[in-house]
Amino acid sequence: MRNLVVICSLFILFSCANQNQPKDNRLFFSVKIKPEQKYTISSKNSFTTEVRYEGKEKAMNKLRSMGVKNPNILSRASQSEMILKTEKLLDNYIPVKLEIVKSSGNDTQPDISQGISVNGESVNGNMPEFTSIASGKSPVIDEKVFLQSLQSNFSRLTLPEKRMNIGEQFTVESTLTIPMEKSHVEIAVSTIYKLVSVANGLANFDITQDYQMTQLRMDNSFAGVGEGSGKLFYSSENNMVNSFEMNSRLEINKKLENFLFVLKTKSEFEQKIEVAKK
Repeated sequence: MRNLVVICSLFILFSCANQNQPKDNRLFFSVKIKPEQKYTISSKNSFTTEVRYEGKEKAMNKLRSMGVKNPNILSRASQSEMILKTEKLLDNYIPVKLEIVKSSGNDTQPDISQGISVNGESVNGNMPEFTSIASGKSPVIDEKVFLQSLQSNFSRLTLPEKRMNIGEQFTVESTLTIPMEKSHVEIAVSTIYKLVSVANGLANFDITQDYQMTQLRMDNSFAGVGEGSGKLFYSSENNMVNSFEMNSRLEINKKLENFLFVLKTKSEFEQKIEVAKK
């Protein structure tokens, strides 16, 4: 009888302890496209690039005589709104149509991509593959290049499926290539997503980026550094990213024959996705 009382007491204590544990301490992270949905995707993107040459006055005078602006600073900001509509599931794929509702640059004037609709499909719920322009094509647009550019916008949403606890993380590797004089710089980008919290089906990730740079022709004339940070929120109900933001910077120094070449870039990216039944 005493043993039975002890067992019952332990069971009650264990049950109470479980009730005090947070229910949202685990996450199945899986970004997927669903059938018969409407995805409204709003994006803002801005960057500043500075190119500067440093050297002796004689070298600087030669640059000025050639009409080279030093430093040369280029800034651009753009924003867009796209609507992705998905059809019924057919076998293992979903037909989709993407419409670029709004697209503008620094002057807030519409650019040539506004109003274009694109056909595509999602296989096994993965990010869509866009196959053709359905309507609104401008004569000055190269369809192949345009589709490739559009496809790259969805690469941020191509993320691995993971079962995660709070504090765990995963890494996505990517590469960039920047041409340099008689060479090029390869940049290996490691993007690390760390799960910070989960509450009411909404997961909060911290994002950090690390840049590792190598030059094709290795010497002591090259140095580079880069980093990034951001946030990602994910909805378990919709299997979709709610919002994503990333700030990054990159600096490359290259010793040329008569100059030191300095490249600096800063970029900011924000994206919000709203999901509704079509």
